Amino acid sequence: MILEWADELRHVDKLLKTSRAESKKGEKKAKEDKEEAQLRMMEWAKELQEKTEQICGVQSDELGKMLRLLGLKKKRLGNLLPLMEFITWSLLKEDSTTAVPQMWLLTKQRTWKAGIPRWIPNSVWSWISSAAADVILDPNTNNSWLQLSDDQRMVQESHREADLPYSPQRFDSQPCVLGWEGYGSGRHFWEVEIANNGYWRIGMTTADSKRQGHFPMHPKQRYWTLWRSTHKFYACTKPETELPNSLIPRRIGIYLDYEEGQISFYNAETKTHIYTFTGSFKGKLYPLFAPMDGRTLLRIIPPSQISEF
Repeated sequence: MILEWADELRHVDKLLKTSRAESKKGEKKAKEDKEEAQLRMMEWAKELQEKTEQICGVQSDELGKMLRLLGLKKKRLGNLLPLMEFITWSLLKEDSTTAVPQMWLLTKQRTWKAGIPRWIPNSVWSWISSAAADVILDPNTNNSWLQLSDDQRMVQESHREADLPYSPQRFDSQPCVLGWEGYGSGRHFWEVEIANNGYWRIGMTTADSKRQGHFPMHPKQRYWTLWRSTHKFYACTKPETELPNSLIPRRIGIYLDYEEGQISFYNAETKTHIYTFTGSFKGKLYPLFAPMDGRTLLRIIPPSQISEF
């Protein structure tokens, strides 16, 4: 059915291609292009069938019927539009391995409405995870009530306050710690496992952002974070953007595209989009981690173990 749908869009593809000479070389090139497109479509069709009803809202054996009965199943079709749209983008571009995932992701994340889970196609997720960063915690920044693991990949609240040396980069009141390395260019992606269903704040900040005292964390203060409180889930904008509790992840992916001015958050288990901050950045940005209660344990996933499609 996907191949039939793609065949109906051939006229769109033809409009973007220059006319080829009626030669054997041209015929061979056209045949190769067609075969490559068909293989690509078959891969996406298989990918679509593997999505569960929870993500796509439709069982795979219902797909053909659903596509034929558009008028009767508009609500359920809407859940499949991201993948269909991605297929259309790929038909319009020759280089689908990098250009399409990048353009699709940047465009959609600027326009998606907050609070609605958006599934990320596998090809796009693969491109995101290709920017995997090796994030470890900086012991010169953690609040004295936070305990870091020996490998500097885990943080949780301690039962007693530690006697730590003074550092101007250390949080003296907020239960936060930063990543060791800052990023002033490029793409970077990391994942954090959130244990024990506790309360937390995760995101990014700048090297010169405020550290002392209690203060609101939002972009004007050079903080870009998500916050899970006692009963609510927020993107820390000003005012705060409340997100559905159904979007709270157990494993969260954070993706920075510095040049494009995007910091995005994903549910790394379901590969769905949660929220994206957009803007322009100055100076290096550092990963931020804040367990907000005694039971919360945050563990940074090593690059070799990040979620794959």
